[in-house]
Amino acid sequence: MTGLDPLAMLDGLEAAGFSLLALSPSGEQSLSEVRPGGRAALILGAEGPGLSPAVMARCRTVAIPMAGGFDSLNVAATSAVALHQMRFG
Repeated sequence: MTGLDPLAMLDGLEAAGFSLLALSPSGEQSLSEVRPGGRAALILGAEGPGLSPAVMARCRTVAIPMAGGFDSLNVAATSAVALHQMRFG
């Protein structure tokens, strides 16, 4: 535990002009629908617990659609897919 306040970090990102995109299996929008543009911060949670409800409530929530039988990708794979989409999508 680092002692950093996640909500304060979100405040700082927004103040610096970033849009906040939280990656979660329960995201309201598919990653393929996200159009790159401007500054975006990809918010990723720890494998298992994921992001807190307070963090999710502050962000635009985005999901990577999964094949039946799978609930999520690990955080390394999620970040790779999301960064690729944001750059080339």
